Amino acid sequence: MRKTLPINLQFFAEGGDGNGDQNAGNNNNGQAGQQGGQNNQQAAGIDYDKIQSMLDTATAKKENAVLKSYFQQQGLSEEEVSQAIATFKQNKQQQVEQQQNANANLQNEVTTAQKDAEQARIELAATQVAMTLGINAKTVQYVLKMADFSKAKGTDGKISEDNVKAAIEQVLKDVPALKPSTENNAGFQIGAGQQTNGQQSSAGSNVNVPTKRWNRFN
Repeated sequence: MRKTLPINLQFFAEGGDGNGDQNAGNNNNGQAGQQGGQNNQQAAGIDYDKIQSMLDTATAKKENAVLKSYFQQQGLSEEEVSQAIATFKQNKQQQVEQQQNANANLQNEVTTAQKDAEQARIELAATQVAMTLGINAKTVQYVLKMADFSKAKGTDGKISEDNVKAAIEQVLKDVPALKPSTENNAGFQIGAGQQTNGQQSSAGSNVNVPTKRWNRFN
């Protein structure tokens, strides 16, 4: 009769679970280590302002050393060297400030020129719109001075003809006397016409129209 050895299946089952637990533990330990390293880096941080301050200090020390060496080679005493270094730095600061002021003035001039150019374009567009509305050349200049063109540009940043027209129409609404005349006069009449023998003189003066031919010899 064949003898069989009993197999403990639970042993293999536990062995498999044990390996899984060991692997899981290794993974957890690795992740914890990485997170800890990242947290340490974040906790340490990098102070860029402090780094810049250290660089500025090192640069200033190096500059002072160079200046001191140069002035000493010129035969200056320690007191004269210190004074020369102070004067050099003061002149350098003044030059920096002058350059900054020059740049600021140049920027202001550019800005002013741009505003003047834009204002000229708006006035040109407004003049064209005013002429289409029948406003004569003499009245246009008054309308342009009174109009508010602060909203002349549209949402796209370009001059809007509709916005310019609205500003001009608002002036005409506020000051009706500036509205163009609707009468179509052929010309100007100076003085009032007068009747002469049933006829009116268009020139406004009396014109004697003889009714009988005569001469001085009659």
